[in-house]
Amino acid sequence: MQQLYIWDFPTRLFHWLLVIAISSQYVTAELLDDAMQWHFYGGYFILGLLIFRVLWGFWGSYYAKFSQFVVSPQRAWLYSTTFTKSNYKPSLGHNPLGAYSIIFILTVLLTQAISGLFITDDIFHSGPYYNAVAVDTQNVMNWLHHQGFTAIWFFLALHIGAMLVYKFAKKQNLVVSMITGYKQHKNQIGAPAAQNHWLKFMVFAGLSAIIVYLIVVTFAPEIIDEFYF
Repeated sequence: MQQLYIWDFPTRLFHWLLVIAISSQYVTAELLDDAMQWHFYGGYFILGLLIFRVLWGFWGSYYAKFSQFVVSPQRAWLYSTTFTKSNYKPSLGHNPLGAYSIIFILTVLLTQAISGLFITDDIFHSGPYYNAVAVDTQNVMNWLHHQGFTAIWFFLALHIGAMLVYKFAKKQNLVVSMITGYKQHKNQIGAPAAQNHWLKFMVFAGLSAIIVYLIVVTFAPEIIDEFYF
């Protein structure tokens, strides 16, 4: 078995910052009193992370690109049928089933972050676009935001379950790989190593922050006060 650098630093940083941000969103919404302002801040931060991941998915490192790991449903099904067989071939990057789970959680989180711009806590805090839409739209956004939280719990359970299966059934420690960036592989001759692309990383991170600021502050149809940003 050999080790290959698969997960570049920007991808790993995104992953762990997202874990921290989602955890803090649960704490500020469910466990703390009068922390809704921080919940909004966290939502803006997550929106920035997601914008960065989309940019990185198109123009980032090799194994982080959508074109590298998103495959047809047929290929994903074929991968699932070989999982317990002798002809199973581990993926260096995201496996075909994992690719669909990534698309799922990115979609859910984008829905959460965007819908959060249109809702209120009915007390002091409101998203910057809350008063710019009709009541029916506010209700839809509120429903999406709360239902999305259930979808996130479902994904987390599935994600943790998958990590345990890979660790004990396939002897692949995905958590360690996402910390160090390295994965063990066998007979993958000529496989490329990931590159960190530092300049591109800094440009995309800055661009993501600018886009969030434009959305939340510049383009908001109302004056942003102390409750928003």
